[in-house]
Amino acid sequence: MDPGALDETVPRIAARHGKEHVGLVVGAVTSAGARCVVPIGHVRAPDGPAPRANSLFEIGSVTKVFTALLLAEAVTRRELSLHTPLGDLLPEVDVPTRDGAVITVEHLATHTAGLPNNPMPFLAALRVQWKARDGDPWEAIDRAALLTALRQTKLRRTPGTGRIAYSNLGAGVLGHALVAAAATRDFGELVRSRICEPLGMADTVLLPDREQTEREAVGHRRRRRTTGHWRVAALPGAGALRSTATDMLTFLHAQLRPHDTPLGPAIALTHPDRRPGKRLGIGLGWLRVPMGGQHVLLWHNGGTGGFRAFAGFVPAAGVGVVALANDLHSVDRVGLDLLTALST
Repeated sequence: MDPGALDETVPRIAARHGKEHVGLVVGAVTSAGARCVVPIGHVRAPDGPAPRANSLFEIGSVTKVFTALLLAEAVTRRELSLHTPLGDLLPEVDVPTRDGAVITVEHLATHTAGLPNNPMPFLAALRVQWKARDGDPWEAIDRAALLTALRQTKLRRTPGTGRIAYSNLGAGVLGHALVAAAATRDFGELVRSRICEPLGMADTVLLPDREQTEREAVGHRRRRRTTGHWRVAALPGAGALRSTATDMLTFLHAQLRPHDTPLGPAIALTHPDRRPGKRLGIGLGWLRVPMGGQHVLLWHNGGTGGFRAFAGFVPAAGVGVVALANDLHSVDRVGLDLLTALST
């Protein structure tokens, strides 16, 4: 791809969508390493400073592709296999089964475990949070409550069968299982040591330090009202990470050239289709959508109480894009428009 295509296309797509958001940072990277990042708007409404490439945003469920990469990395270390039963890693929990089938870590990473989307205590907390128009609904759930919710869950289908059924609960439990398998302190430490340090990503964190806090964008609800940050403390593997456009482009470049990174075998393990579908398939963490011809888009989006995120890449075209916003308006169209423009 001509590097000049980025310099023309990224600003054009960003400008097309910029007025829809309080703040928006759009970026693209090629397999050759060319990059372009365009920030628009404000880190705080109505007239805060403009965001930058190193402004921190909550990335919500884009966290799940990091969790899946941690799983793949643990497989390459032979700490476990994709078929390891969840109960082997969390022996303190009586993990539900159905039809004699147990939940494996692969089922959790592909949303085929038969688990519901969220632990039930979250739903009541979410209603309270939205009524109060601030705060983190996940604060009502700690690790013990999460594992209790898992134990009390009745599986909706036999693990490993049926369609993809998206589950924050499953991704959150997978995060705890991986921490247990690695015998490390917590999920944030696992992401830092096994993904961020090897790839050179300094700003992808659970909780920002003092300097990073000064670069954080402020989240906004509807009518551009500010809102607090979500920590998602009990389910960090489902949606707790914060990151920057700079770090996310580094992560996407690693997806385009996995064997040029220390995580090559693990990254490559996350890409193949494990639950094919006509319109939507899934690898480990990454959702997969055909784009016509030989092109397949691997992507994930995310949202919290005041942020939206999109990350995706098209291996055959050698391009990846990220879009981060500090409000509730989806950035999926931003990412898809940019990928379409750069992949044709």
